[in-house]
Formats: sequence, structure tokens, C-alpha cells
Amino acid sequence: MAESPNITTEPYRPRLVASTGDIYQTSITESHIREEVALNGIIGNGLNYRDTIGPKANRPNSNVFRSVEWTPDGSSLIAVTEDNCIRTFIAPPTLLTSPTPNQLTPYSISPLPSTPYTTSLYPFFHLQNPSTALLLTSLHSQPIHLRSLLYPHIAATYPLIHPTTEKYLVPNSLSWTTGGTHFLAGTDSEIHLFDISRYNSGPLATYPTGKKRKRFTPSIMHSNNTTSRTENVRSLISTLAVHNPTDVMAAGTYSRRIMLYSSPYQDGELISIINLNSLTHPSSPSTPGRETKALKEKGNGVTSLSFDRSGNFIIVVERKSNVVYVFDVRGSMDTPWAILSGRNAMTNQKLGVAYASSFGGEVGEGRVDVVVAGGTDGVVRVWEPWRGSTEEDGMVSPVESFGVAGDPVTSVSVHCSGSVLATSSGERKRLGGGIDDSGDDDEVIGDEVWDNGVSAWAV
Repeated sequence: MAESPNITTEPYRPRLVASTGDIYQTSITESHIREEVALNGIIGNGLNYRDTIGPKANRPNSNVFRSVEWTPDGSSLIAVTEDNCIRTFIAPPTLLTSPTPNQLTPYSISPLPSTPYTTSLYPFFHLQNPSTALLLTSLHSQPIHLRSLLYPHIAATYPLIHPTTEKYLVPNSLSWTTGGTHFLAGTDSEIHLFDISRYNSGPLATYPTGKKRKRFTPSIMHSNNTTSRTENVRSLISTLAVHNPTDVMAAGTYSRRIMLYSSPYQDGELISIINLNSLTHPSSPSTPGRETKALKEKGNGVTSLSFDRSGNFIIVVERKSNVVYVFDVRGSMDTPWAILSGRNAMTNQKLGVAYASSFGGEVGEGRVDVVVAGGTDGVVRVWEPWRGSTEEDGMVSPVESFGVAGDPVTSVSVHCSGSVLATSSGERKRLGGGIDDSGDDDEVIGDEVWDNGVSAWAV
């Protein structure tokens, strides 16, 4: 594992307030046994554990937590795990008052038939209204599913079918629009707009991002003055983001390009394209126009996009990259507004990055407008690019860092209050020897550290 770069830190240590403990720090099979014991055989919603999970099977792979996310109402954590389950953890009422860390056990478990390509949580999730506890999932050879999480079942399906082959197209990205009445799905060189009220129906509209050999989509929207530009971006749409107040839509690709569109409710006009393959370095007093190592060492495709609260800046995350890019969408798309260094994420494993408008401390006393990211070294780092943090070689260094896991930090999520940080961790491993057939080059065999789980930290 590569050494992490020198970073600027302050004396700081968050307090662990909740954790899944050692329940999942083992193989999938053993974690199911431990989980069943912890739940006394009954899941929080009254369902029998074994009926939900299914019969015991020999699954030696580690039960990695792929991601964790706070619900919009701040009541629960939604986690996606290696055993193809979605777990809902309800935050205990003593989360911040208990003298010892709370034990996290799932209230509900939603088993999936295969590994989800992507998921998207309903933006108006509220624990007191079970009808809003919804999650979109994308699975191989299946329609898009809208799932109920508290009492697991499929609430609605939305087919996305190739009209010629009649095979299901599998979205690599999903995102809700501002009002929660529509959602977007990204596939190979196309973005599809769905209306959630039209059950069992295909997309309302499709936005092509690249010219295909045969045009098969019946409802195509082109901008009169940007068609030639969209034809140049042909790649899998790996991530989608929508800025709520303005409805501006961003789409990232594995070819290292980001497209910005106007509201999908209107004409979906292409506004601009960011090409990470041909960037110039942001000028600074010491490095005017200088191309640094960060720009020469290219990442392996965009995995995450997020807007800041103003919608003027977009945060771009890649896999196999030690940096995070921040662009001012009002300026030049050829030059990042800031480059955040020291992420420590040179791996194909997807490691999450989050933007938070507030972070830590009492209201009005904590940090504002921060970027938080986990690394392969189990460390969480925090940047304040809008505050003019310390720059080294023209790049912004972290202002805080703290260890949270013995394995890579797969995702970070900041509570809507800004006072609690949730992290998930894990790395693909398996008991004993053998050859992995998953195609994941980053899997470890026989490693002693198995730190799979979810933790919550008071910051």
C-alpha cells in the first residue's frame, strides 16, 4: 500500500457513537450467523431472519460494506453490502448521549437477487411515513425497481429495454430529480428520464450523449446548437447528479468526461463539457499555469459528482486517483477551480467522497462547505477549499484527518445536522487460499484485518 502524503492536521479526534462492531468482520456466512444471534432471529420489522436471508451457504468472501448513506430526515442509515443485501439501520435515540458506543443492528434487510449496479435513495424519505422509505435499484437483466425498505418489497418497476434486442438495459447510475416525481437513469451514452407515477412504463424521454451506429431510441432530445458536441461523448454514464434549486444536471463517464445540462424537465440542453484528459493546472502565485503530477497521473473514470449548495461548483471524484477536482461551472471548464490532494485512493475499489454544507461543532461554530473523503488506509480526510486552505504545489491539502477503520473507507456520509459522520469500510477478501473469480484485482486473500462495518462519529 502506497504511503500517504504529508498532510496538515489539527489535534482532533471524533468520538465513536455507534458501530456494527464485529458482526460483519468476517466471511459472509459467518456474518449471517453473528447477525442472526444479535437479532435473536427476528428483524426489527417482525420478519424471521432466516426466512429473509435464506438458507445457510458456504460463502467465504468478506461481507464488505460497499456504501452507507444517511436518509434525508437523518433518522436512519442505508447500507449496501457484499452479500447483495440492503440494510436499514435506525439511529438510536441515545446516539449522542450514550457514554459508550451504541450497537447498530439492522431494522430491516432487503435481499437482492444479484449485485446492484447502483442505487438511489428517495429524497423525501421520512421514517414516520413508511410510504416514503423508498430506494431505486439497478440489477442485471431486470427492470429498474423501486423498493420499500422498512417492509421489504418491490413497490414499482420501470422497464428500460433495447427495442431491437429486447434485452434490459442496465443503468450504471440513478438520480432523483428535485421534486421526487421523476428520476434519471444513465446507460451507455444515454440518459433516460422516468416518471415514477407511470408504473411498468419506459422512459418519458432519452438524452443521447454520443452518436450510435444505429439510432434506436424513439424519444430523443437534441439541443439545436450542441448536437455535434454531444456526439463526441460516447461512454457509460457512471454517475449522475442534480442540483436541487436549479435542476442543473451533471453526468460523469468512465471516459473521464462530465457533461452539464439544463433542467431535464425542459429541453435538457447541453451547457458545457469538462474533459479531465486535457486539463490545465489552476494558476497560483507560485505555480502559474504549471502542470503538476496530479494532472499527469490520470484517474480511471468518474465515479461520483456532487454540487455545492450554491450550484456554482461541482465536485468530481475518480477511481484510482489521489485527488478530487472542484470546478466553477461559471468559468473555464479546462481548468479546475481547486485540486484537493492527499485522498489516498489509488485503487479500482469505489471509495466515496461527500460534500457537506456544515461539519462538526455547534450550529454556527463548525466548519462550512467541506469535502470529506475516505482512503485505502482507513483514514478520513477533510478539506475546506472555499476557505483558502493551505496550498502545496498549487493543490489544497486536508485540514483534518483521522483514522476510522483498518480497511479502506468505502463511503462517508454527513448527517443533515453536520454533527455526525457515518463511514463504511471493507475490502474484498476470502478465507484461506484459492483464486478469486470476481475479476477484482484489489482482492486480498488471507489478510488478518477484516474491518467490514458501519460506524457513526460525533464530529
